[in-house]
Amino acid sequence: MSNLQIVLLCVSLLTVVSLMLKIKKSQFLIGDSIFWVFFSILIMIMAIFPKLTSLCSELLGFESPSNFIFVVFIFLLLVKVFTLNLGITRLETKLQKLVSELALKENEDK
Repeated sequence: MSNLQIVLLCVSLLTVVSLMLKIKKSQFLIGDSIFWVFFSILIMIMAIFPKLTSLCSELLGFESPSNFIFVVFIFLLLVKVFTLNLGITRLETKLQKLVSELALKENEDK
């Protein structure tokens, strides 16, 4: 194993362990952590089986495995940003509705 593979495995394991500790302390929701655990497992797989990454990059027509890895990670992070934006929009809508209801209730009390 190369030094890079060892570093990737250690970072992935540390990420999973820190996520579990955050979940245990109720600082992180289980639903949100599923993405990061999946992301860490993907990094572990790429570190343990570098030939698999090379094979996938060749099959999909990438010039080098590093380009393939960058595209995969950028895609996954864009998906995460999209889902976070959906959640933010949903919360902003709820907040506006609550503010409107509170303003109407306060107006009725006067």
